[in-house]
Parts: sequence; structure tokens; C-alpha cells
Amino acid sequence: MRKLDRQFTAAVQSLPPSTRGYFRLMTLIGQPVFALLSAAVISYYGEYTGNVQLVAAGIIVAIALLLASGLKYLLRRKRPLTDYAAAMFFKTYSFPSGHAAASTSCYGLVVYLLLASGSIFAVTAGMILIPVVLSIGISRVYLGAHFPTDVIGGWLLGGIGLALAIWVLHA
Repeated sequence: MRKLDRQFTAAVQSLPPSTRGYFRLMTLIGQPVFALLSAAVISYYGEYTGNVQLVAAGIIVAIALLLASGLKYLLRRKRPLTDYAAAMFFKTYSFPSGHAAASTSCYGLVVYLLLASGSIFAVTAGMILIPVVLSIGISRVYLGAHFPTDVIGGWLLGGIGLALAIWVLHA
């Protein structure tokens, strides 16, 4: 795992310095609080329209994010020794990446709902969001906040939450 972390980190961090602003923006967009807000909006919309499955789907993706946050304290993996990680306002652990879990579960549900709508505008917006979700995870490695395996773990956990939410939508 350490070899994978070192190799992938070196590859991502070798991207040109001109991409730093993009990755800082992706990290900002990926803040778990914004993802939780999207899950809350989905649940509220479900409540407003009387769609119980949509309410449940929003709650499930939010729980996936909260579970990722809880796992950090259970597993206690130290963050990379970088200036970025040292300067972080909230001092939390590294595994799994909350940004990756949040973007995959919460924003992934937004992508799914947009693609499922059939509207050309919504489908286009959904297609634009897919690389954003991936970029959020990559931004965490680029900036030095996480190891790649932290991000992969976050994507997997968020993917499980997303899969359960989609299953509930079709139940």
C-alpha cells in the first residue's frame, strides 16, 4: 500500500503548479458540509413532493459521509507529513477521505438524479459533475491532505452509500 501511495502521490503532485487553483477549488466544493447540504436539499425535496424514497436516499448518503467521519476516529491513520495537512484548521485523521466519501455519495446522488431525469439540460449538468466528483478526491492527494488509499477508501465507502440510495429509490 505504501508503494502505491508513494507512486500515485508523486504522479499527482507532479501536475503543473498552474493546476493548484483548480484543485483548491475542488477541495472547497468537496467540503463535507456542502455535500451534507446537498443531501439535505434532496431529502427536503423528497418531503416536499411526498417522495419517501427520495427522503430516504438523501438520508442514506448523509449517513455514508457521517460513517466516514466516524471511521477516521476509529482507525486513526495519520495524515501525510505536508505543510497543507499541518495547516488544516480541523485536525482529523486521514482514512477514509471525508471529501471523497462525501462527493461520491452526496454529489453522486445528484449526478444520478440529473441523469435519470431525461432532461437534456439536467443530463448535461450531470455529465459535467462526474469529473468534479473525481477531481475532489484527486485534489486531496495533490494538496497533500491525504494518501491515495485514503481517497480510494472514501470513494468506496461513498459508493456503497450511493448504491444503497439508488437501490432505495427503486425499491
